[in-house]
Order: sequence, then C-alpha cells, then structure tokens
Amino acid sequence: MLEFQTKEELFNALSEQVISDLKTAIEETGKATILLSGGSTPKPLFQLLNQVDLDWKKVTIGLVDERFIENTSEFSNENLLVNNLLNHKVKSATFVPMVYLSTDKQKNLEAAIAAYAVFEKPTVVLLGMGDDGHTASLFPKDKASEKANQSTQILANTHAPNHPTNRITCTPNFLKKAKRTYLLFTGESKKQILLEAEEKNYPINQFIDTITAIYFAQ
Repeated sequence: MLEFQTKEELFNALSEQVISDLKTAIEETGKATILLSGGSTPKPLFQLLNQVDLDWKKVTIGLVDERFIENTSEFSNENLLVNNLLNHKVKSATFVPMVYLSTDKQKNLEAAIAAYAVFEKPTVVLLGMGDDGHTASLFPKDKASEKANQSTQILANTHAPNHPTNRITCTPNFLKKAKRTYLLFTGESKKQILLEAEEKNYPINQFIDTITAIYFAQ
C-alpha cells in the first residue's frame, strides 16, 4: 500500500503514474485504454489528468461501472467525467458510455457489451471501494453481483443497496485482464475494511491479487 501524507500528494502521484502508463501503451501499440471509477473520491484525479499534455486522441476512456440512469443526472458517472475529465486537454479522447437506453436494462446491456469490446485488455483500471467493501458495482449480498462475479461476459447488470439501485458494471473476469490496476481510497475506516476484506469476503477481496498498487491517504 502506498500511503500518502496528504490527498494532494496522493492524487499527484497517481496522476503521474496513470499518464506514464498511457504514454507507454501509446508508444508501444499506438493506443491506450482506461476504465475509471466514479464517485466523489477520484474527482481531483480527473481534474489533474485533464491538464496534462498527452496524445489524447489515441486514448479510449470508459467506466468501471455506472448507475442505470440518464447521463444528465447528478448521480451519473458519465456526467461526472464529462464535467471533470472529458474537457480541456482530454476533449480529443474517445469516451465510451455504459448507458445507451435507460428504459430497458437488457437491451442496454447488450449495446454496452458490444461497445466495450474496444477495451479488450485495458491499459489501466482504476478501482474504488465503498464502506461495505464493494468495488465497481459488485455488492455484498446481491444475487446479481454474485452472478456477475462468475460471469464470462464483460459486463453485467447488478443491484445496489442504495439509490440509484439499478447498476451496470464490468465483471471481475473482464477487469482482471487489465495491464495495470490501481485501487484508490481515502480514510481510516476504509483502510480497516480492506484489512477485513478476506475474512468477510467483501467484493474487493477478489481483486487483491491483481491490483498493481493501492493508493491511500487519510
């Protein structure tokens, strides 16, 4: 675990690492892909990334998970990226959304799976972690999440214990194919949750062996 004294130091370090990974991929293959988590925690990271000079037109950006709602909603992860990342120097990047048809979960899932084929083996995956040990939209005690954990598809529909309850998420099988996986979280309480993850079989536990580095600050 990489533990930082301040959140500012954490986000600066993670931003530099992500940019380095993307640059390397572009140099080696001519393109790079990144899947990002939503929520309030990574927002400062997005605002740092969009100030960095990079050949962004060779980068494809997607989400680790999404709330199954209109992309104009304040709860939408896509909306979060549009307002905090997909502007300034990142506006030439390609963004692949997860929600195309917010009135039909199954048809939307099929469309999203087809669109997400572009990611194949992501260059970078950024995971977060909730107070219940969930990551992406894979939740404890959710039958749909348990099914997603075993799925060979790249995406699945799940249910959250809080609003908005309908979710779409990348499956563990897909996320574990990433070249680099970073876990980002802040606060002592979440640090304790991570320490308990194996014993309590929290969803984050299934990724521990594939995480490249954990970025943490109080």
